[in-house]
Amino acid sequence: MTEYSSNFIVKNFHTGPNGRAYIPSLFNFIYEAAGDHCIEENVTVQDLNEIGLTWMLSRINAEFTRIPCYKDVLTVKTWLTGARGLYSCRDFLVTDQNGDECIRATSAWLTIDLNKRRVVRLPQKIIDMHPSIESAKRIIEDNFKGKLIEPENAVLVDGFRADYSSLDVNNHVTSSVYIRWILDALPMDFHIKKKLKKIEIAHKLEILPGETARAEYTIKENKAYHCIRPAGGGPANCIANTIWE
Repeated sequence: MTEYSSNFIVKNFHTGPNGRAYIPSLFNFIYEAAGDHCIEENVTVQDLNEIGLTWMLSRINAEFTRIPCYKDVLTVKTWLTGARGLYSCRDFLVTDQNGDECIRATSAWLTIDLNKRRVVRLPQKIIDMHPSIESAKRIIEDNFKGKLIEPENAVLVDGFRADYSSLDVNNHVTSSVYIRWILDALPMDFHIKKKLKKIEIAHKLEILPGETARAEYTIKENKAYHCIRPAGGGPANCIANTIWE
């Protein structure tokens, strides 16, 4: 499976009060490029559905050199970086119209049995598409084995719900919505004063239609620790660690 490239224009509705793109919008560009790449090899969500499976993003680690602005023309390049155990790994590089780097990211994807809602081994067809681990071009070195830190003595922010527009084709809350909830929970003045430099996300448990959730966070100097969990408490659905400047 060769490198794939897709272009996106940052529109007004992708940007926030500071004129820069919302972080969830940028992740949507990244995920869209990955989805388009899968079309070429007939391994889209819809293709996997035909054999009772689907894709699920497990981990993503992204670093930001510059947050794009309104009217920026972005090129998202993506490629596979090896089948590592149960993971199908994929990297991304986002550049602007001048060829300058904006974002680099590495990710790990799982295949899920639709009926049992459990992780299964990657189909052989998907394994065969990957380069060997030794020859893979990694843009960020990450084996996805490290545990992310959950917030302690956290600020709690309630009011999140898995409404219709929060769901994806798998009928659960999609990754970019988790990112939106995580970042929306932070104080407004924090967003005004700070710029995101790095985010690592681990998806743990689904949030299904109608379920409610809360965001939790702790800020320690230039680092923040986040999670999304059920509104009434319980294991985290999603954990994220961020670095800011």
